[in-house]
Amino acid sequence: MSDDRIGVYLCRCGGNIGDVVDLGAVVSEVSGMEGVVLVDVQDYLCSSAGQGRIRDDIEAGRIDRVVIGACSPRLHLETFRSMVEGAGVNPLLLEITNLREQCSWVHDDPVEATRKAVGLVKGAVLRVESLESLEPTFKDLKEDVLVVGGGIAGITAALELACERRVLLVERKEYIGGQMIGLSKTFPTFDCSQCILTPRMLDVFNHPNITLYTQTEVLSVEGAVGDFIVTLRRMPRFVDVELCVACGRCVEACPEDAISLPFAQAIPQACIIEKDVCSECGLCEEACAAGAIKLDEEPEDVTINVGAIIIATGFEPIDPDVIEEYNYSHPDVITAIEFEEMLSAKSKTGMRLVKSDGTVPGKVAFVLCVGSRNLNHGNKHCSRVCCLYSQKQAQLLLKINPDADVTIFYIDMRSAGRRMEELYYHTQEAGVKFVRGQVAEINPQEDGKLEVRYEDTLLGDIGRDVFDMVVLCPSLEPSKGSREIASQLGVPIGSDGFIEEKHVKIDPVNTLNQGVFAAGCALGPKDIHDSVTEAMGAAHRVSRFLREGRISISPEKPVITEERCDNCGVCIEECPYDALRATSKGPMLDPLLCSTCGVCAGLCPNHAIEIANYTRRQLKAETEGILSAGACVIVYIDPAAYAAADLAGVNRTEYSPQIRFIEVPSIHIIDGEIVSHAYENGASGVMLIEGTTDERLTSRSKDLYTRLRKETKKYRKPIRYSHIETAQHEKLANLLNVFAEQATARSREVCGTK
Repeated sequence: MSDDRIGVYLCRCGGNIGDVVDLGAVVSEVSGMEGVVLVDVQDYLCSSAGQGRIRDDIEAGRIDRVVIGACSPRLHLETFRSMVEGAGVNPLLLEITNLREQCSWVHDDPVEATRKAVGLVKGAVLRVESLESLEPTFKDLKEDVLVVGGGIAGITAALELACERRVLLVERKEYIGGQMIGLSKTFPTFDCSQCILTPRMLDVFNHPNITLYTQTEVLSVEGAVGDFIVTLRRMPRFVDVELCVACGRCVEACPEDAISLPFAQAIPQACIIEKDVCSECGLCEEACAAGAIKLDEEPEDVTINVGAIIIATGFEPIDPDVIEEYNYSHPDVITAIEFEEMLSAKSKTGMRLVKSDGTVPGKVAFVLCVGSRNLNHGNKHCSRVCCLYSQKQAQLLLKINPDADVTIFYIDMRSAGRRMEELYYHTQEAGVKFVRGQVAEINPQEDGKLEVRYEDTLLGDIGRDVFDMVVLCPSLEPSKGSREIASQLGVPIGSDGFIEEKHVKIDPVNTLNQGVFAAGCALGPKDIHDSVTEAMGAAHRVSRFLREGRISISPEKPVITEERCDNCGVCIEECPYDALRATSKGPMLDPLLCSTCGVCAGLCPNHAIEIANYTRRQLKAETEGILSAGACVIVYIDPAAYAAADLAGVNRTEYSPQIRFIEVPSIHIIDGEIVSHAYENGASGVMLIEGTTDERLTSRSKDLYTRLRKETKKYRKPIRYSHIETAQHEKLANLLNVFAEQATARSREVCGTK
């Protein structure tokens, strides 16, 4: 008999769970389990009353282990762990099973949902019964912060943090300011963009705690949370930023126009040489009294050590050529970004809006949602700011030419936010015409004008009109650097390409990689106000993360049993993170380097290595509990893919109720013994689903799958490996449905044969 006193607490979640799952039936099934001394149902376990009930039971000595059946552990695991620890129970003796995102929200059949819930809770009880009280180790955090991206979000985050620590700000371009420095005015107040941003750019350049790297990219990221080792590659400018005073003498001396200042307000305020244009005649060197010209400058790799990273890589517009009918190649069909640049500090037209022939346009059309909200060409998402900046641009155009005829073609006018609806009213009052409908074609005419063919969905008519200029408002996409840095940091990205936040509502600037944060348009399209707000939030989270000076490292790491170990060295050789080293007493683990990938445990020929709290015995026990409620498909899933399963629940994406997830630190801890045990206890199939993008693990996954198929072949039951990234919840659901059908069909075949 077990001496453990397990308390099981089930949450109705205001009907989110209780309206689908028969919690009374779950109580009846679980109450008689060995070690379970009480089962309680609450409306909201996360409330103070719900947590208070658990705390009271612990303090009264009624229970010493806790199982919670509620929403995803992604939401409240740390909250409940802190509560039980405060009440006197080791936080690792708490288990949360997911009855909402992965049960009631994805299954509408109450009978099947209840059967699944019973199995999940039973599995959690058997797992928590064998969990060990473990104490974390601690790791010192590096104090410096890396901010990737020098737009308004990156600038804001850097300045917020620089008052208390050193910040390294990296920007790909020759100057900072991002997309905002290319704007003329900002909506809804029509403030000058340069007037707002340039002082902050100067603050960055002059701040003693900020080191600015322009023309620089992140080459590689190594290390771990709180101790990232980042290699930067800085491309040559051929002009020393510290020495150049932007006097312009070199520009005047250059016969090839190969040297220039990017624009008047550029920061750094230093010239740059286009080496592919430069003939290296040396005239610029002769003209430069400061000795700033460095024609022999080479790319430079710089290694930095930081405790946290903020991704603020911004956006870029989609190429309008994806819609051929819009004839973007015509010189008077321009993008809204190009419209802005004509009127901004970066202007090459003297801050004048002109056509390709140099004349001021008298009749202009703005076409919204170019590549946005489009299932065939471009992106499904709304770019949020297009409705608003097109109104700003229309008003600017009327200030330039009060007699201009301006039309905005829109699908839906979205002017959400404070002062934005007023902007819409003022734009209408200014005389701008609004046509609701989709533009079909933009056809150049022989006289140089542009014919726009469109559908007016309010009037139900097909119309056409002729304009001097057409401004396309393109879909906003993540910058090219976003996907690269996300891959280097192991941060999931969404199906739209933007960085995936840890939780869209309560953790909007954290990522799933602890110590890595994001802000601004790297997380999705937004305006300047929201970008600045997110940057401040990210800076606050970084500051709070680093303030303690150390971080606790989970003690759920590999444990080596000396009696079984024969010092064969396989674990040392195979460890992807060099976390194991040979000693006279056998392999020795460095817990700070270990990622709990489980490769060592899965490959040890003597089963001498187990992952603490994810031992073979514990995983088997959890599987037995789940299968005691009936045959099903067991899915061993890693944390990144588990987040995709949660996302399926949030989006109410249904899939087969035969699916049961068991979260593991990595699928590489699974071996033939664990899979065989699942089959022997009634599993109709086994899946391994991996979400990590770390190639040190994914490169091994095919071999793992092949090995498991071979070792479990005698059971004649299906097994499958799949890679699912966090945002691919629809793909995950389809995959689960197909495999569940295959597993059910195979079970019938096997039963028929017997």
